[in-house]
Amino acid sequence: MSNIKQELEKIKIPKELHERTKLGVEKAKLEQRSNKKRKLYKRFSIAAAVCLIVVSTLTFTPVLAAIQEVYDKIFSSKHIDDTGVRTAIDLGHGQSVDQTFYDEKHDITVHFESVMMDDKETKLLLTYQSKKTNLKNFYVDLFEGDSSINLIVGNEQKKSLDNVGWGSRYYDSKENKVAEALSFESIKQYEGQNIRLEIENLTIYENNETRSVQTIWPLSFKLSKSAISERETIAVNKDFVFEKVTYKIKQVEFSALETRVIVTGKDTKLMRDETGMKYRVMSKLEHQFLNARRFDEKYGYIVDDKKSGVFLKSAGEKVEPVFSKGEVEGEDDEYIMIFAPVKDRQNCILEVGNKIKIPLTK
Repeated sequence: MSNIKQELEKIKIPKELHERTKLGVEKAKLEQRSNKKRKLYKRFSIAAAVCLIVVSTLTFTPVLAAIQEVYDKIFSSKHIDDTGVRTAIDLGHGQSVDQTFYDEKHDITVHFESVMMDDKETKLLLTYQSKKTNLKNFYVDLFEGDSSINLIVGNEQKKSLDNVGWGSRYYDSKENKVAEALSFESIKQYEGQNIRLEIENLTIYENNETRSVQTIWPLSFKLSKSAISERETIAVNKDFVFEKVTYKIKQVEFSALETRVIVTGKDTKLMRDETGMKYRVMSKLEHQFLNARRFDEKYGYIVDDKKSGVFLKSAGEKVEPVFSKGEVEGEDDEYIMIFAPVKDRQNCILEVGNKIKIPLTK
């Protein structure tokens, strides 16, 4: 993240002054999102895996099982601020790829751990580490950086994949290692096919400047059914009033990675300025959704339990928002709220503030 944005975060904006952003720039968030100085869980040495100079695929052995367990601890820890990723790992979702690639030019050892997806997004979990290159300010930033991820299938032309939110990242200064959960568009339609993903370029944010590191990190594998979870969509069509604005809950979508609640309202629509250019104003509902968000230096975006917000309740338990997907857009008149996966889809309630409770599936 640029230092400009870090400075912007310090500016207090009155609630009544809604943010407005021209299309093509995304909705501006005046908060820091990427400068996460976090520490990784220490893991056992996996020299037998990382010493490979070329990409290698490991067969399932007791050694691999131990390695997998350590990686699961990393990505299921609170340092990953996407509760959907953490939950999916805990429930055993995803396809293990376990491949290691050595970027010789930059002395970076990349380990691709696993991939998981539904029909709206793909998650790629990886770590990268170096003995010589300081990785503190290195990012695979698909959201606003110089990084991208591309897909190649057979003889088809290389396709650039769109980001979904900004993913999760943290850096361990002791091991000089980065763990990232990248988030991009779904590739589930390629199930059963041999595919190649290429991470192109790294983004460096340092001293108020953004720089690019030219590189390609490849990953080739056969996409299996184990990587894919299905999405269940339920029409809701219920109205509620919040701060004198009427909203309609169109539908709720359930998957192993997330729960989406799609809402429309008078203040969720795109607007036009005097030149005809479209822009979006932050709705009162979105203000409430973000009211309970705070940034923690160790764990990224987390819930502030002292503030009211918007939550789901399922099986009697509160389900938290996934704030790292705050930039996900729907149709022109929609506002999408994304939460962690729920335990009980048949008993799911949307809670807005302290008083409004709307059953979604009953």
